[in-house]
Order: sequence, then structure tokens, then C-alpha cells
Amino acid sequence: MDKEKIIHEKQKVADMATEVLSRQAKTRTEQTGETFTVAFEAVAETEAGRKLVELRDGPHRKERAARWQEDLALEREKERKRARKEEERCRARLAAWERFMRTEAREIELRKTGQLAELLGEALPGEPAEALRRLASEDRRQAEEGLVALMSNGSIAYKRLVDLSESDMPARSAAIRLRTTWLKERHDGWLSRDMDH
Repeated sequence: MDKEKIIHEKQKVADMATEVLSRQAKTRTEQTGETFTVAFEAVAETEAGRKLVELRDGPHRKERAARWQEDLALEREKERKRARKEEERCRARLAAWERFMRTEAREIELRKTGQLAELLGEALPGEPAEALRRLASEDRRQAEEGLVALMSNGSIAYKRLVDLSESDMPARSAAIRLRTTWLKERHDGWLSRDMDH
């Protein structure tokens, strides 16, 4: 028994694959009455048989089977970990997309109620009040149509919220930053005007 165990520990991958193919061919011979050679070729043509032939003739053929199986188990564990991480990344990306869309939907509702007019407040000196009203009215109209701004390469474009995709997130975020910066600068100008008086 110990001698048999030593032989198996020293068994090469190619020998192990050939042994498995031979056992399956022997079983097939007993079931079908085919010659061993015909049965072996038939077994080697099955999906599992092709994998065993690839293993027998592949780059690991000269490795000790026991060591190869250990390495294979480690490699499979690494692959499972990679797959789990990829699944977690996909779930996180999906969750981020869903949060993004919920935020955008809330923002559209606020814009429909005239949010921009409130944020703009009164006209600054030299700023026509009518221009602010038109700006606020246009923003409200776009919100009613479900349009959001996208900024890419310095250009602004509009797209319906329902047509957005994950690839639009950076352009949408850039447009939000631009609007926020513009409103802040305008607000800061309004504050400095109040301080001067």
C-alpha cells in the first residue's frame, strides 16, 4: 500500500490523464465490445476526454500530479476570489448608478418647481432681470421635458434623463460642477455687493 502511495505521489500529470482515459476506455470496451483502441479513441473525442488529452499533452504534463492538483486547487481559489471581487465591483457600480439616477430624478423634480429661480435670487447690478427670468424659465422647461445637461470637451449638450447611461456619468458630473461653480461665483458676487452697501 505504501509503495502504491509513493508511485501515485510521483505520478506525472500525463500519466494520470492517460490512466483516467484508459480506465474509461476499458469500461466502454466492457459495455460495447469495441476493441480497446477504438474505445480509447471514442473516449478521447468526448468533451471530458479532450480536456484529459490536452492535460496529457499540455505544459503541465511532466509535473507531479499531486503537486499539480495542489497548484490547480490554489489557482481555482484565486479565480474564485477574482470572480467574487469582480461581482462586488459590479454590484458597487450598479448601486452607484442607481444612487446617481435617484439623485438626478429628485433634481429634475426640484428644477420643475423653479429651483433655479430661487437659487438665482435678485438680479445683480448691470444684470437684466428679464435675462434671469428667461434662464430660469428655460431650465424649468428643460426639466419638464426630462432634459439634463452634459458637458464634454467644453461643450454642453442635453439628453433626456431616461436615455442616460453609465458612460454619461462623467459628462453629467462635469455639467453639475460647472453649474454649481457658476451659482457659487454669482452668489459670492451678490454677497460682496451687499457688503459694499
